[in-house]
Amino acid sequence: MVEILSNWGWDVSFPTAVFIFCSLYIFTVVTVIWVVGLFQQNHSMMDGFYGWGYASVGWIAYLAARPTTPIAALLLLMSSLHGARLGYYLSKRWIGYRKIGTGDARYAGFYKQLQPGYWWKSFLLVMHPQTIVIMLISLPTIYGITTAPDQPATIPVLGFLGMIIFGIGLYYEWLADGQLEAFKADKINKGKFIDDGLWVVANSPADKGGNAAGGKRYLETGVWRLTRHPNYFGNTTVWWGIWLTCYAAQPDLWWTVAGPIFNTIMLTKVLGTAFQDKFMGSRPEYQAMMSKRGGFFPRFW
Repeated sequence: MVEILSNWGWDVSFPTAVFIFCSLYIFTVVTVIWVVGLFQQNHSMMDGFYGWGYASVGWIAYLAARPTTPIAALLLLMSSLHGARLGYYLSKRWIGYRKIGTGDARYAGFYKQLQPGYWWKSFLLVMHPQTIVIMLISLPTIYGITTAPDQPATIPVLGFLGMIIFGIGLYYEWLADGQLEAFKADKINKGKFIDDGLWVVANSPADKGGNAAGGKRYLETGVWRLTRHPNYFGNTTVWWGIWLTCYAAQPDLWWTVAGPIFNTIMLTKVLGTAFQDKFMGSRPEYQAMMSKRGGFFPRFW
């Protein structure tokens, strides 16, 4: 990677040069997906790539910088675990949508809402805002890896705290998506949402009320009974852990906090929890759930 970038005139010893190259890479991939989506009249393929985008920019930065510090390796591991997990989950969901021929309903809605001129509106309003999102949130990953020569040879104490915060976030997003997938997989739950973290367990004689339920019952368990949006909480916590680990090794990179701040605002105020609560808030049963469960932070009482 170093030789290839050097032959193209990129100074890989300059972190911003690597960041610009990663940005061009994401821009190129998203543009290709945009072209394919125009033929499909649906750009939900972008969801399949979204998570992999976070992992792949970390891989590129690591191959370009060839760091030898434990912090750089730790940041690579963190971004890979989060990005690959999210990429696999969203890719699997996208494939499931394609199998039934609908694609993600959100992207189908974009195709209708942005007419006429969808071809160029989708480029500017649907696809490449996600390029900006990926690159902005990835600031602590890319710069934390590429500034390795200035980092200590050991992991600072604050770095271990970042690892703990990251682990909590990864646990929440991993478990939340898994439980949601299990809930949706059972036909009995079609058209429903998880209430009180209840999810279907096979080969059980009764439901939560003690009544026969075709060999299945609901258990009051899982992270969904603590917050309405455990996946968003986990995603946000993951990036605060990554940033804190980056900052612990290189305090001069404090400004990369823009990444987790932007991600937190996006998942709480712009999209994520705000969007879901507004979309579902008209349903009486959802309003009842909102009154007894945390909207973002887990509520343990």
